[in-house]
Amino acid sequence: MAILRLGGRLKLKSTGHWLVIGGAVTGLLSGLVGRTGSLGAAVFLALGLPPVACVARDATTAVAMHTVKAGVYGGMMTFAHTFWALGIALRTVMVLGTWVAKRVIQRVPRQAFERYVAALLIIIAVYMIVRG
Repeated sequence: MAILRLGGRLKLKSTGHWLVIGGAVTGLLSGLVGRTGSLGAAVFLALGLPPVACVARDATTAVAMHTVKAGVYGGMMTFAHTFWALGIALRTVMVLGTWVAKRVIQRVPRQAFERYVAALLIIIAVYMIVRG
């Protein structure tokens, strides 16, 4: 999707309709197989969102998806006390990383951001095909 958009062959408008469809497909696949990788990023990039909005919507979708997963699957597991300490530490570092990334992304031109993300998606796809 992102590659087609960059090539000028796919033009989707950033409307609620496409955001809901992209979120629903990503959520469904994530619930079925556990991971969707960069599918959400590809959807938001194809919609032509500004870089910060693209990342923010992808992050919001991920939080919602993982909250639902924790509620659905969390009752089936018990966690040691060390798990919670690690979780809090990871959350803290993730918030700090997000704060730094936002400042970097705000300085990157939209077209450069789209090309960078599309290149990463291609690299990830090739790696997954080759490595399984």
